[in-house]
Amino acid sequence: MIRNNAELRREYLIYIVITVILALGASFLGRNSVIAVVVTSVTLILVRLVADIRRYRRIADLSDSIDKILHGAEDVKFEEYQEGEVAILSSEIHKMVIRLREQASQLLADKRFLSDSIADIAHQLRTPLTSMNIIVDMFSDAELSDEKRFDLLAEMMQSLNRIEWLINTLLKMSKIDADTVFFEQKEYNVKQMIMKASEPLAVPLDINGVALKINVPDDAVVRGDMMWTSEAIGNILKNCMEHTPEGGMIEINVKHTPIYTEIVIRDTGTGFDPEDIPHVFERFYRGKVALNTSIGIGLALTKMIVERQSGTIRASNREAPETGAVFTVRFYHTKR
Repeated sequence: MIRNNAELRREYLIYIVITVILALGASFLGRNSVIAVVVTSVTLILVRLVADIRRYRRIADLSDSIDKILHGAEDVKFEEYQEGEVAILSSEIHKMVIRLREQASQLLADKRFLSDSIADIAHQLRTPLTSMNIIVDMFSDAELSDEKRFDLLAEMMQSLNRIEWLINTLLKMSKIDADTVFFEQKEYNVKQMIMKASEPLAVPLDINGVALKINVPDDAVVRGDMMWTSEAIGNILKNCMEHTPEGGMIEINVKHTPIYTEIVIRDTGTGFDPEDIPHVFERFYRGKVALNTSIGIGLALTKMIVERQSGTIRASNREAPETGAVFTVRFYHTKR
């Protein structure tokens, strides 16, 4: 231990020199004084030596434990020391190891999630691509009528639109995950935002025979990003439209208070299976009443947008005897 530690060698050399100097000084007082000085000095040096040996053995034990952890050992436990700098060092290393294990566990979970997400994305892309391959093969039929060609072309365009929507939505989610999206903090009119969100669905709603009723106070305002929020509300409206039968209705009610602005969207569709409600906003989750074309990322993106603006969102079913889904979005007012 001393041989390999230059600092300790210098310290013990200093102790020896001091002992020699004290012994020479005590020689003028007599032999007994010299003996007393030498015995006292040697005793103190031995006490220090024993303490150093114990401390460095503890440090060696800590070093062995760290080495085992670096080589993948999971059941390494650090010895508990009651006092001294070694106890402090052991405690801090133990905290660091716990933190590193937590990070490793989180990284493993993220890796599994990424693997599952890639598999889900591949599956979602495979369906429209397979349909498009079949359509391309059918186009090679020389006896195919013009009417059938137009139908196939429309189906191909639908598949392309689905792929484009999937890719764009995934890119938006990845940007939000990476914190590269800047959400504006500007005051905007809620009614204008809802009208903007529902505008792209005007034609599909009319084709599907679904009515849209909007009840919004003219003075309702929210501070946030109008563009992103309109996309979030639009995803909810799209989900409601897809699950509402012909002749049904989607109703939007807004309540504006000094504390928050609440947007409640109800439909008269099939609603949720009770087991699906806790998972509605999970990525790639498809409920028991989901459509075959459902991907399961629209509502997940909606949740991300709302929560990044300090809002909350929840899903539920309408109270019996009425049927349908209910989405409740709240944006809390913050000081400017």
